[in-house]
Amino acid sequence: MKFLHSINRLESVSDGVFAFAATLMVVTIGNNATITSFQDELPNLISFAVSFFVMMAIWKVHYNYFRRTDFIDNWIIAFNMVLLFTVLFYIFPIRSLINTGTGGVRISIEKFASIFQMYSSGFLLIFLCFCFMYLRAYKKTNDLKLLFYS
Repeated sequence: MKFLHSINRLESVSDGVFAFAATLMVVTIGNNATITSFQDELPNLISFAVSFFVMMAIWKVHYNYFRRTDFIDNWIIAFNMVLLFTVLFYIFPIRSLINTGTGGVRISIEKFASIFQMYSSGFLLIFLCFCFMYLRAYKKTNDLKLLFYS
């Protein structure tokens, strides 16, 4: 017996992971902040804002994917899980990278370059997952069209 996959459940778990990632980012903001230390917290707020909007941009691409396709199978679920894992790994530490750029922490240029290489690998993996999901849905949708119209 073949069970159909539920897009709603996959979208729900995906939205939960994005919400968890946002929660991880927000927990570290302003732990010891007072009204007088707002200026000291400004780099943290800037890094949070940048990482939040990066995450929302990725969420929007994810949202658009599930609006454009009705096809879902185990491969798409697997690619989606790799994508979500990468988002969790990629988004939370991006604040540290932004803090380094805004002067929060000083590191050597070599270390900064290696961090950029790591994050570019994460960026590549995120969009490779989207690419594979679109490719799989396109291929299966065309296979179904050939099956129905032949």
